[in-house]
Amino acid sequence: MKQAIKIVCVFAIIFASVLSMVSGNYGLMSVAAAPVVLDTQKIVFLTQLKEDYKAIDTWLNEAEDLSSFVIDGQTLRFPEAGADPAVYKNRTTDIDSVEPTETINDVSLDVYDSQNYKLRNINLHALPFDKVQYYTKKSANSIVKQEIEDAAHAFTPTEAGAKKVFVSSTGAARDGLKMLTLDDIILLARKCDAEEFPDEGRNLVLPSDMWWDLVNNNTILKGQLERAPLNGIIKPTIVDYYGFKIHKSTQKLGLGFDTSTNKKATQGVAITGAVVPCGFGFLKESVFKAGGQFFMFRKPLSQNTDGRAEEFGFQHRFKADFQRGAQKYSAMIHLAKNV
Repeated sequence: MKQAIKIVCVFAIIFASVLSMVSGNYGLMSVAAAPVVLDTQKIVFLTQLKEDYKAIDTWLNEAEDLSSFVIDGQTLRFPEAGADPAVYKNRTTDIDSVEPTETINDVSLDVYDSQNYKLRNINLHALPFDKVQYYTKKSANSIVKQEIEDAAHAFTPTEAGAKKVFVSSTGAARDGLKMLTLDDIILLARKCDAEEFPDEGRNLVLPSDMWWDLVNNNTILKGQLERAPLNGIIKPTIVDYYGFKIHKSTQKLGLGFDTSTNKKATQGVAITGAVVPCGFGFLKESVFKAGGQFFMFRKPLSQNTDGRAEEFGFQHRFKADFQRGAQKYSAMIHLAKNV
């Protein structure tokens, strides 16, 4: 009798557990499949987004990272020193003194939001990890690409002036434009020297066409490529010439020089007609990048009855700009029209 009671109790416990799963923790199961382990997936999303973001290696890594100076993940605060002290030669009277001056810069980070993804309930049931990773990487790449494009426009000087050097190409014609040559890089270096640019930390970023113009018009680089092993692999992305670390941009930056105004073209304008392609130069210690936290925003199905879907999106705070006022120690090199 006791054995029978034990068996009945065991079945009762199993039945109660199943009933609890259906009507309790998984209350929507009888109507529609509920999201599975979404709390864990939320952590996976955030971790994977950060890893993918940091894994993308670009010229932007040459800028000084001031992320540690970001306050509350939203505002970057850093000082800019004032004028250098005067220097006296053979002075016979007491040397006077001056209080050092500093300008405190508070810069609010820009907010980048990826478009939300919407996954209907039927697609959330037993959602595989590879799908999570796929959409996470797309979100990360989209945010990073926009930040890189914005940083390129921020680092490019608006027009020539004090401590801002502009150079145009002088090579043979290609598609109505003069190709970039090594002589143009030499001229850029000369002008930077004339403007007393520091020797260390000079960077030059070129779009793909300008990069290959430079390679094909450079007998040293071209010879190296010709003597490379015949395995079909050619991966030059960074070279050093005359004090510049020259980077090949891995994405289209939309940078242009407006020949009608002799200024940097507005971001988003098509590179055609009067607007010609350009690259830009910057000094490592004169520019910065700063990133805040990544956030994931999630609206679960239970709170999204109108959309009838699980929705999630990502946000990152980021800013790239000059540390010094007046775009000091910057450069542009653009293709000249072949007229």
